[in-house]
Amino acid sequence: MRPEFTLHDLLYNSVERDPQKVAIVDGKSEHTYEDMMRESGALAAALQDAGVGKGDRVGILMDKSWEAIVAMMAASRAGAAFVNINPMLKAQQVGYIAGDCNVRVLIGDSPKLGEMEPKTVERAFYKGEKSDAEGISGELTDLAEVLSGDGEPEETGVSEVDLATILYTSGSTGMPKGVSTSHRNFVAGSQIVSTYLENTSEDRILSALPLNFDAGLNQFTTSLRVGATLALLRSRLPGDLLKGLRRHEITGVAGVPPLWALLLRGSKSIQEQPLEHLRYISNTGGRIPQANLDELRRLLEPSGTKIYLMYGLTEAFRSTYLPPEEIERGTECIGKAIPDTQIMVINKEGKECAPGEVGELVHRGPTVAMGYWGKPEATAKAYRPNPLAPPELLDVERVVYSGDQVRRDEDGFLYFVGREDAMIKSQGYRMSPEEIENLLISSGRVHEACAFGVANPDVGHDVVAVVSLKGDEDGDAVQAIRQFAVNNAPPYMVPKEILVQDELPKTASGKIDRKGISNAYADR
Repeated sequence: MRPEFTLHDLLYNSVERDPQKVAIVDGKSEHTYEDMMRESGALAAALQDAGVGKGDRVGILMDKSWEAIVAMMAASRAGAAFVNINPMLKAQQVGYIAGDCNVRVLIGDSPKLGEMEPKTVERAFYKGEKSDAEGISGELTDLAEVLSGDGEPEETGVSEVDLATILYTSGSTGMPKGVSTSHRNFVAGSQIVSTYLENTSEDRILSALPLNFDAGLNQFTTSLRVGATLALLRSRLPGDLLKGLRRHEITGVAGVPPLWALLLRGSKSIQEQPLEHLRYISNTGGRIPQANLDELRRLLEPSGTKIYLMYGLTEAFRSTYLPPEEIERGTECIGKAIPDTQIMVINKEGKECAPGEVGELVHRGPTVAMGYWGKPEATAKAYRPNPLAPPELLDVERVVYSGDQVRRDEDGFLYFVGREDAMIKSQGYRMSPEEIENLLISSGRVHEACAFGVANPDVGHDVVAVVSLKGDEDGDAVQAIRQFAVNNAPPYMVPKEILVQDELPKTASGKIDRKGISNAYADR
């Protein structure tokens, strides 16, 4: 067995343990770990032949699929870093990400590639019909032909400190930021989570979250590390979620609060036919409503299902978890630090907070990412020296400041208080108000915009926008603005409500009064 240093080390070990074990279930197709090794090797060799080298970026623009999994492994084995691009994004947003991290090669579904502006990348591997992918002016290669061929990549000398992936997350400036993640971050995350979830090769894990989401990606790496089976779920329909849990006899699944709201729509079916194979579920991506948690416990705990509440941030993957035996503490409790990790609560003076005192959650440990791709100022703001380190060791390591306000009780359990910024989290996706405002203003009909989130237990936040219109706009403008958003952004960014004011109120410094606008909306 290999020491666990890189993502592809995890694959080599699973192949050595049991090459014929089913690694991925994609619809009606099953693929073994030996299949993953062979096909990722063929694609990795093709990437190297295309000029991809150590440290280059390979974009993956695909719906969740066996081919997307193979593409990630191939990029890693070729020495490159993969960039999973949300397939729900529109061409302009995909182009921004591809340009921001200088994607060398793009691997994608044909229709998505066909929406790209010409010359976004010079080389692409397509899945599907070539005619649907011809929006790219560079060379096109049939992915299916590559995966069915032979090939073995050359050794690249990649180590645990090298870049493995870039995870794009929304930033407070309104533009997505790429979180640079090393192989060490990946491996440590899979080691830590698989330890406290007690994952083994006997597990059948449901991949219900997107692969461009850190928690969704961890479902794959955790399964890969222990040699488990990962069943891919693309549909978000309540019936399909429940069918997937039953059909594959799933033992574990991670989700965000909206996913549990979907599952609870099938509560009658669960009560009549309990999910006896489901060993655990884990929640991340926001606080689950207490009422939903109570209902999940009522339905699942009698069959022995354990419920883990987790907290994390893309910049450090996972920070805390609340063990099932402590779940009576409620959904405001985010538990204690994950293994091999230190969580500090730091006040404005840079000192450790006393029990009950509110401060900023600061994460120290092996999952702390490398920083934001190409953004030194943003990196320096979030990734700083350990405030509690001895002066002689002040610059030895960096910790990440989360921006989240928490408090610690006398027993050492942490409780979430709120965020310092106004980030909106809807349907499991995190976005900044500025992203939505920029979208609305780019319609050409909006003069100014202020977006904010309104709590909704089913989705996290509903997006609401207050806008002022350009002088020549008529009464049909709101519908036209909404349609523009639908055509140019993923569904979770489209405001549920758009309100019009003649002029948006300002603060004394001339900025839009965000707090005043959101308070006025709440007081209606």
